[in-house]
Amino acid sequence: MKKLFTMLKDPRFTLMSGKMRRFIQAPDPQSVRLNREGFTLGADIKKKAKVFPYMYLGTHPDPGKGDLYSPVYGEITDITERSVFITAVEPDDELRAKAEAVEKTDIRALDARGEELRPILKKMGLNTKSLGQECETLIVNGLNPDPGVTWAEPMINSHPRKFLLGMEMLRRLSPAKRIILAIPKGMQFDYPNIEVAYVPKQYPSSVNALVIKAVTGKERPEGVGIVGLHNIWSLGHVTRTKLPLIDTVITIGTLKNNGNFIVRDGSTVEDLLDFSGIELKAGDTVVRGGPLRGESLDRYDRSITKGAVGLFIVEQGTITPMEGHGPCIECGACTAICPARLRPDMLSRYAEFGLHDRCYEEYITSCLECGLCGYVCIARRPVLQYIRLAKRRLGLKLLSSSGVYTEMPAEHAEVRP
Repeated sequence: MKKLFTMLKDPRFTLMSGKMRRFIQAPDPQSVRLNREGFTLGADIKKKAKVFPYMYLGTHPDPGKGDLYSPVYGEITDITERSVFITAVEPDDELRAKAEAVEKTDIRALDARGEELRPILKKMGLNTKSLGQECETLIVNGLNPDPGVTWAEPMINSHPRKFLLGMEMLRRLSPAKRIILAIPKGMQFDYPNIEVAYVPKQYPSSVNALVIKAVTGKERPEGVGIVGLHNIWSLGHVTRTKLPLIDTVITIGTLKNNGNFIVRDGSTVEDLLDFSGIELKAGDTVVRGGPLRGESLDRYDRSITKGAVGLFIVEQGTITPMEGHGPCIECGACTAICPARLRPDMLSRYAEFGLHDRCYEEYITSCLECGLCGYVCIARRPVLQYIRLAKRRLGLKLLSSSGVYTEMPAEHAEVRP
């Protein structure tokens, strides 16, 4: 088992990249696929309609979910229950004039605070659920979320204007009496008036639940909330531009090279790979999100949406492929490495055979979804995917048994980092 823990000393698991270069602005995408699940679109938003950057498209009924805006000049080619598809076009004078006439909102100059500020930020496309959560202490998770993701350090030190604006607006929005920035040990930080806590710099210490424990010394302490650095950047971005949020920051990487880019909401994987000069070869796998917690994609018309952390290419031969669903060999590797002290082997086996109720007995709701179990699995089982499937099935069971949606009981409440 000592070998398993030595594995986590691999430099790829270090959550500090040392790269302080500024973010590169990616070009406008040629095609866009926006997530529209749950959104009510405006009356004029239909197929063949022309759109322009920052044009309002729709509103979500969730008060913590930001409004939807067009990120490009384009024409809507299709609308489904899940997506709005836009193909980029060369704008004419009329379309340019509409884009130039988009009203700016100087939220910093407003007197609004707390609950008064939330609907204003929602209207500007920001997801405010975590930013305005009720808590006594709010921790800002300033670590890179996954190995290979490298935008956290430059987000703080190379883009200080947006970071500081985001922290300033967070203080106005959050009811928390104390706001703490958690950053990895050894990271340079010179900003006054910001309380800092240093946490271990090895993955999985960036998982929210582990950040909370490192800062407070307690597991699941009452009155403590946590928000990601990505949200702070977004808050600072709209504060500085005074325009709705249509951008996000991601790391695009391969085994040997990576870079941090500001990309438009809804940019397709195909466009981003072409821009990055990455040529896929037979057997390569494209992963949206982080290498350990992301999801592999089978189509390149999938897109990057607000909150995405990265786009990674796993080259053929760099890891042992999964071939079918091999049986668990009970080696104990996943149990030894699990930071939540669970039995991922049992959770995955119960999920594999549809015994989802038994996952409660194995404390599935305490799973942090860090992905280490699948990483160390000698049998190459999709352990994390099985656990996520079980969580999903358990939620659906509550829906089907009552006929209406009900929340999971408190003792079984799903905990997601």
